[in-house]
Amino acid sequence: EIGVRSAHRFCSVAPFSGLAAASSTGSGAASAVGASSPSPVSASGTAMTVACARIDGSAPWPGGIPRLKLLREAPSRSALKIEEAWLVLLDDAERASWLRPGMSAVDLGAAPGGWTWQLARRGLRVTAIDNGPLAPHVLAMDTVEHLRADGFRHRPRKPVDWVVCDMVEQPVRVAALMGEWLAQGHARAALFNLKLPMKKRWEETQRCLGLLREAAPRHEFRARQLYHDREEITVLALPM
Repeated sequence: EIGVRSAHRFCSVAPFSGLAAASSTGSGAASAVGASSPSPVSASGTAMTVACARIDGSAPWPGGIPRLKLLREAPSRSALKIEEAWLVLLDDAERASWLRPGMSAVDLGAAPGGWTWQLARRGLRVTAIDNGPLAPHVLAMDTVEHLRADGFRHRPRKPVDWVVCDMVEQPVRVAALMGEWLAQGHARAALFNLKLPMKKRWEETQRCLGLLREAAPRHEFRARQLYHDREEITVLALPM
């Protein structure tokens, strides 16, 4: 009889090294590139399901969740979303390359300024676009400019490094907007959230990602529902 404890004992001694790499290539031979970590997904009295994942591709945080602290000066909880996105969707080399002081960013729908604040803290020059007010201490930051304008209508006078967006809007509208910014060369990279509907979320996700890939085929898109996200996914776009 197979129970949960016996399943874990089996996984601790089973020779699963390289199984994930072998199965992904179809070669049937164990790969030397990183061992695999087997773990029982479910166990009944007669059967056990085992999942196997590459150890070198696992998240560095316990449970896969980066434990971030919302600082007192953060204008909103959304500041945690962009911080987590940088940790999860970018690797160390990409963070060093794409988040350099002096780079330029436009934050669409910025108020009260959570994402603008995070970008400015890293030394980026940020144009915050929103008809609403920014938190006073964000507005006072040397590298922040606030333009009272519609996030869907604003376009930069010259190309910027980043466009970011956390507007509460239909996901297909945001996807179309981001696709245009990338396709027209208004921004080199993008980071944005798509607020998903209550029903058919997977279908809407596929629709939006398909629209983005068609609009900006020279960009790579990475999408995840992050721990600090709610009914939404976070999408990163980088030039290939």
